[in-house]
Amino acid sequence: MPLSIPERPFIHIFINFLFLSLVTNKTTLVSYDYVWVVVDMFSKYTMILPLSLNYTAVQLINVYYPSIYSFFGLPQDIVTNRDILFTSLDWKKFCMQNNISQSMSSAYHPKTDKQSEIANKSIIAILQAKLPEQGLDWPSAILSMQVTINTSIDASRDASPHTLCMRFTPKFEKEVIIPASTLRPDMISNALWDSVKTKLVQSHVTITQQANKRRRSSPQYNVGDLIKISSSCFPKETQFNKLEPVFMGPYNIFCCMLETDNYMVEISFALSGFITVHTSLLAPWLENPEDKFPSRTYTNPGPVDVDASTPRYKVERIIKHLTRKDQQQFLGKWLGYGYEHNSWQDKDDIDKEAIKAYWDKSKWSGQVQTSRAGRWNRPRV
Repeated sequence: MPLSIPERPFIHIFINFLFLSLVTNKTTLVSYDYVWVVVDMFSKYTMILPLSLNYTAVQLINVYYPSIYSFFGLPQDIVTNRDILFTSLDWKKFCMQNNISQSMSSAYHPKTDKQSEIANKSIIAILQAKLPEQGLDWPSAILSMQVTINTSIDASRDASPHTLCMRFTPKFEKEVIIPASTLRPDMISNALWDSVKTKLVQSHVTITQQANKRRRSSPQYNVGDLIKISSSCFPKETQFNKLEPVFMGPYNIFCCMLETDNYMVEISFALSGFITVHTSLLAPWLENPEDKFPSRTYTNPGPVDVDASTPRYKVERIIKHLTRKDQQQFLGKWLGYGYEHNSWQDKDDIDKEAIKAYWDKSKWSGQVQTSRAGRWNRPRV
């Protein structure tokens, strides 16, 4: 369902994260490695807040109050992805106590949060232009980035975010160059908000008409159908992303949500045993014609050591590694099995010859691919 157009600023907001390089402030000795991007749906007003990777939901709420609440109050609806911070009990309790509804995008269909993704692209473009001058100290560029974005005229609204939120354009330092077209009369009336809402409605109608010109009806599947899933839904399986399979499968559908074109698919490595995937990321599974493509058929051999208490399979190669809770783990590609069977294993459960070959190859090529353990890359076991 499309999001409704709000009546005024900061009724509906989008929240997202943008991960950047690790930077330590030399004065405060505080390290930052990503920013919290908050975008208002009505005015497109953008707030950029630097954070550290180890922030919890409670700390995120404590940042929200002085940075956003003190200026704009509480929203009625927050659009987020399914990051573990936004699905945590602390964040849900915060929304429930303040009567805030949560509009969460599907885990593998994040187009709901497109406005914050566009803001992320703007931030990256500005950083690419400023970093040659300021080195890697991107936190020092946040102030000018926020001013640049919020003083720019939006084509759909015909006004700058500053004008729509504050009803005037603030005066900034001389170093910040503000285009003359962004200047608006002080204390403009509510008529601007009404005209902006009308323009947003017209913009949505035009975009919908253009998008539907060549749009085909979504393919429908039934419970029990075998399908393959786009590899973008999975952690990166190779050291060179372009060499990854486009789709992985087969997987079984056990629940259909036709009203939203989403399907629940059984996935062994998921904590809940399944994931919800949009139909745009699915394709029907077709059996491989062995007479034409015999090399595409996996043999799926059994365990090597059948007498052991735990079945052991032969590792074709190790793809990457991580360190989680002081325990080193490796992502293995199993001999005779497809990429969908790759799994994380502890160091003690992997053959030493395979580990040695992985380190030797990484040392020779100068490329060691690691994964960030935690809420973004859970081990697949």
